[in-house]
Amino acid sequence: MARWDEILSLPVQSPPTLEFSAHDIVWSKVEGWRDNIDRVALIPFARVDDFVKGESSNKDCPTRFHVEARRRRPPKAPYKPKVDGILEYILYWCSFGPDDHRKGGIVRPSRNTYIPKKTNAGRPNTKRGCTCHFIVKRLIAEPSVALIIYNQDKHVDKKGLPCHGPQDKKAAGTRAMFAPYISEDLRLRVLSLLYVGVSVETIMQRHNESVEKQGGPYNRDDLLTHRYVRRQERSIRRSTYELDADDAVSVSMWVESHQNHVFFFEDFTDSDPFTLGIQTEWQLQQMIRFGNRSLIASDSRFGTNKLKYPVHSLIVFNSDKKAIPVAWIITPRFASLDAHRWMRALYNRVRTKDPSWKLAGFIVDDPSIDILTIRDVFECSVLISFWRVRHAWHKNLVKRCSDLEMRVEMSRQLGLAVDDICRGCGNVDLFEKFMEDFVDCLDFMDYFKAVWYPRIGAWISALVTLPVASLETCAAMEFYHNQLKVRLLNEKDPSVYQRTDWLVDKLGTKVHSYFWLDEYSDKDDFARYWKDEWVSGLTSWRKALKIPGSDVAIQGRCAKVTDQLDRDRIYVVWNPGSQYGICDCTWAEMGYLCEHVCKVINLYREKGSILPSISIFQYNKALIEMLHCPPHDSLIHDHAVSLAIYVQKQLNSLVGPQKQANAVQQGQVVSAEQNRGLVDENISSDHENGYADCSKAPAATASDLGSESADQIVGINGVCGETAGEGISDSEMDVDPPLSISPPELQSVNDEVVTGNVFSEPRESALTSKVPNKNSELHPHNNALGDQCGCQEEIANKNCRGSVMVVEPQPDEVPQTRQFSKPSMSTHEKASLSMSSTVEPRLHDIDMADASGNLDMDMSVASENENEIGKTNHSTDNAPLSDGDHSNLGIAADDERKAVESSMAENL
Repeated sequence: MARWDEILSLPVQSPPTLEFSAHDIVWSKVEGWRDNIDRVALIPFARVDDFVKGESSNKDCPTRFHVEARRRRPPKAPYKPKVDGILEYILYWCSFGPDDHRKGGIVRPSRNTYIPKKTNAGRPNTKRGCTCHFIVKRLIAEPSVALIIYNQDKHVDKKGLPCHGPQDKKAAGTRAMFAPYISEDLRLRVLSLLYVGVSVETIMQRHNESVEKQGGPYNRDDLLTHRYVRRQERSIRRSTYELDADDAVSVSMWVESHQNHVFFFEDFTDSDPFTLGIQTEWQLQQMIRFGNRSLIASDSRFGTNKLKYPVHSLIVFNSDKKAIPVAWIITPRFASLDAHRWMRALYNRVRTKDPSWKLAGFIVDDPSIDILTIRDVFECSVLISFWRVRHAWHKNLVKRCSDLEMRVEMSRQLGLAVDDICRGCGNVDLFEKFMEDFVDCLDFMDYFKAVWYPRIGAWISALVTLPVASLETCAAMEFYHNQLKVRLLNEKDPSVYQRTDWLVDKLGTKVHSYFWLDEYSDKDDFARYWKDEWVSGLTSWRKALKIPGSDVAIQGRCAKVTDQLDRDRIYVVWNPGSQYGICDCTWAEMGYLCEHVCKVINLYREKGSILPSISIFQYNKALIEMLHCPPHDSLIHDHAVSLAIYVQKQLNSLVGPQKQANAVQQGQVVSAEQNRGLVDENISSDHENGYADCSKAPAATASDLGSESADQIVGINGVCGETAGEGISDSEMDVDPPLSISPPELQSVNDEVVTGNVFSEPRESALTSKVPNKNSELHPHNNALGDQCGCQEEIANKNCRGSVMVVEPQPDEVPQTRQFSKPSMSTHEKASLSMSSTVEPRLHDIDMADASGNLDMDMSVASENENEIGKTNHSTDNAPLSDGDHSNLGIAADDERKAVESSMAENL
């Protein structure tokens, strides 16, 4: 039993790569059978296939491992729990063995019935007596762990000589030089091209041309044969989606034969609906690659009107911000608690493959989706995308409103209403006024009242409480939605839309192939076979970046954009600068956001003619709140409070017992805790008087702060959630996610916020340049924004007052601090209050900037706080000071600076 105690005490190793080999694992030697020494290691049982693939991809000796023997205990068979009990035993052997079909080779007695053929089809090259093999055991004591016994790790025959690969001289010029089978990437390429209609001859022609171009075969993929491709084409042609006349039985049969493509399946029961989650191995890899520390978006209502069950797509964004589907979920309903099970199954599948995988944000497009479940499973912030509503409004305006002027004005009013709601200025009354103003447009108003007015309350609540996704993200989601529509709903017989087995089969074959080819670099070689389903390219936002500014002409209430291909074609954009603009191009008439509207928006933002986007506005608001409201029950909060108390004690010791006693008698000395309460009270009053009223809301700078990447912030509703609009109670905020680094706020700033390129420059300078200063002057053109919204003029003229205490003052500016409610205070007490109210946000800023958790304060921080005290004393009161006041203030400030410097020096 000592052997098993030693084995079970070994660590379970899971390298953070998609595939791993024996070189990535630390092996241990334990006593084995018949006094042999076994070379063993423990890995997660779910990652056995990753280990097999990694071993097969050995550069020195490429091969493939097959299952030579397997023993599995029946699931319902009774067994006695034993330490050395085995649930499953698998023997993996190199595909070049164990038999040896070479001349004079040894063949096992059980295989001696083999009769050599005249044309051996490469048999001597596939069986060459290789002894490399390993054993995988799934133990009863640890069912989730696999024990690997790898004693024969050399690709040699029984004589100890290399039997295949580059090291075998006799294999030169034969297929034994390479792996016995083609790679998974080439197999997917061939299947994808066949599914989309490319002929066998064309595939082989392009393949042979590429091999000749490189000067001959270098690996097994270069030896692709016409016979193999023809066999795959025949298999596809003979396959059918209808495995049984009963739709439910047919789906169950598909699930049994495609276990690797299914991450969750639950058939209809009395209490639970039908749910099927599809994710191929390639989709899992894309989710790990592009979803880690990034965003995942949800397209939750595709095919609601045509399909038997709608398709819920989870998508990630590649380097070009194009959407890639990483999972498809088929179920009658999504806005229910049933989603928790398939979300947890998907999350566990990804984390099993990559334990370090972490999501930065989850974008939803339906306010009824269970937000709490998403936060609980993925442990990230949730954003809302308004693209589906905007698309429906735009498409129906074009369809139901023939008067162009009325269509433009209705679109503008809808855009202003949504913009006001997102900025905290409006409510449902805006839409009621909209319906009253345009009651003459009966067709659209009947549609709006019947479809959207009953849902408008849920959407308003979501827009107010959740961060809004950027315009670039919305454009990518629109593009994906159109791609899926063209590639899936193109059947001549519409009756198949009512069968789930057809939907499952087509998603896993043709639709998957199109999206795989979108990422294939050499897809242009097959351009002659492109059909409508091949629709690809850049999104509208990326196309807009390629349009030069000289091709845009602003003329009154519209903008004219010259087409990039046909220079004689000019598109007219009404409501320029708004995502609710009306364009006369084909893509816009379908209801989508076109590149011409996006280009005009970018041009207006560069000129500062419009307010920044909602994403930037919410980001700035959350940033300011984060800087002024330290996280609840966190290391930063405790350190800030303790330092504020320490500094105040040092300042109080300077005054002397007599002055301190008089101050206590007058009730003018405030403790550090009361100081923090006053600061929080002023901050909360700013929120109540400023953020609740749009006229006093913090105005964002006209610059875009790093393009449209602000939707990638995760801390926007994870820090100070009650003021950021989430309505999270203190008790909820105190609960740390189980997989987050303590404190979780440090992790969110260092990992997720930085992904938006907001803090890519030095921390203090980035914060200083991006948080507006109270005394800074706005560009004159911002004064012209009053016509768009009644509250925007006030926004443009009043910058955020909460940022003054954190922003580093410019050399020619006099910083200002908040006015406290007590009118009569001594100079010392004003400095004390200023110090206690300034230290805490500043330390919060410092700690946020240094996510490593180093909370030691050096001399630079001490001198910075010292300068802060000296500067804030001059700006505490707005009234001008007399000469005597100036002299007294200078003496007091000098004493206080000396005290802080000496006290800091002692502690350092």
